[in-house]
Amino acid sequence: MDSETIAASSRLVAVHTWLVLMYKWHDSDLQAGHVACTHVEEVAPARPAAPQTQLGHPLTQHRRDIIALTRRAHARHSHRPSYIRHMTEGATLRTRIYGAYERHAKVWDAAFFAGGFVFDVVATSHGVDHPLLIVQQVVYLGVIGGILYVDVLREARPEDTTFPPRLERLWSYRSLVVHFCLGTLMNLYSIFFLMSASPFSSVAFVALLSGAIVANELEAVRRRGVDVKVGLFAICVFCFWSLMIPIVVGRVGLLPFVGSFIGTLGSVAAFYALLRRRLTATELSLRLAMPAISVSLCFLVLYLIGLIPPVPIAAKRLGVYHRVEKVGNDYLLSHEPVGWRFWQKGDQTFVARPGDKIYVFVAVFSPARFDDTVFVRWELRDRRGEWTVADRLPLHITGGRRDGFRGFVNKERYSEGDWRLTLETRDRREISRLYFTVTRANPDPARVFVADRS
Repeated sequence: MDSETIAASSRLVAVHTWLVLMYKWHDSDLQAGHVACTHVEEVAPARPAAPQTQLGHPLTQHRRDIIALTRRAHARHSHRPSYIRHMTEGATLRTRIYGAYERHAKVWDAAFFAGGFVFDVVATSHGVDHPLLIVQQVVYLGVIGGILYVDVLREARPEDTTFPPRLERLWSYRSLVVHFCLGTLMNLYSIFFLMSASPFSSVAFVALLSGAIVANELEAVRRRGVDVKVGLFAICVFCFWSLMIPIVVGRVGLLPFVGSFIGTLGSVAAFYALLRRRLTATELSLRLAMPAISVSLCFLVLYLIGLIPPVPIAAKRLGVYHRVEKVGNDYLLSHEPVGWRFWQKGDQTFVARPGDKIYVFVAVFSPARFDDTVFVRWELRDRRGEWTVADRLPLHITGGRRDGFRGFVNKERYSEGDWRLTLETRDRREISRLYFTVTRANPDPARVFVADRS
């Protein structure tokens, strides 16, 4: 079985597991409500108290309707011993499952959330430009947009939008669909942005996405009005355009970001125009315009201060070496043995002997048909502890290779001290960063190098 099949199977298992969990949760809740209400009706039929579940939670109207239908079915078949045994055993099993879930709700939620995130990591291993991932994003965004369209109408004018009873009962579970689609999309986007983000410069943006993921998991957010869901939807729309525009134009930079920003505002404007046919501007301002525009402006500010990662570019490798050679389709990366410093990448403690050059090897992933230039910025810490730019060397990259485009630059003139390498885009957004130290030493004919292959 190839990796693509494994990734697809993993996502299918994740989706199936999540949906089964949600179904069992709500189905057992309904069944518990049926048992409680049947018991109340038999013991005290004249009591007008509102029906409640065994756990004491008041039932919503659609659940009361389902319980009423269940009562009528129970009355028609209650004389059958097999039916009574089936209902009793089923109710007991579901009640036990629901009780077990309630006792360990946080553990279950955390476990399934972590499991879903791991499955998303596997599913996204084929890259941001995989056709199935693009289709999935479009479908999920369309589903969320359609549900939010109706939600905005019903929240603003509940009397104008009604459904038949059966459809109304199905519609009551729409929050599960929105929650699932939003969670899946934000997991995908957080993975893609984490792959492109340098931990030193993009902490704020990654924290924003992480906060949106956590907010989507909170019960209080799920119960809020449509404005919060519109804000989360706007985040997903911006992330979608931030991925698609660079893939189409084959580069990253200011113009692709402007295209992403316009795409987000255009999507919001189209959504607004559709709703404006049935609602007033006042009714739409708080529910749609303000949340979506606020999110868009937040992204604009983050870009201007350089905190949005340069998706879809991602650094696979950045290291310092004494020598880099291309042999066939591979690169040989020569460095001195790291010894106990196992975390170092090559010669991060660079012992410079006469005639040595500093080689910087880079492997950068970018989608197919990508054609752009990145830069390696060299900075030296001065006596005051400040970083001074010593050089900025360009490196032309092309996309399509699974393990990333490979290349290297070298520097002959350098000084002792602490150095910082920054791999960045044309608009100076950071892709990766590496620190190393240079010390001078006398010639050593007996020194030995270790060669890594890439």
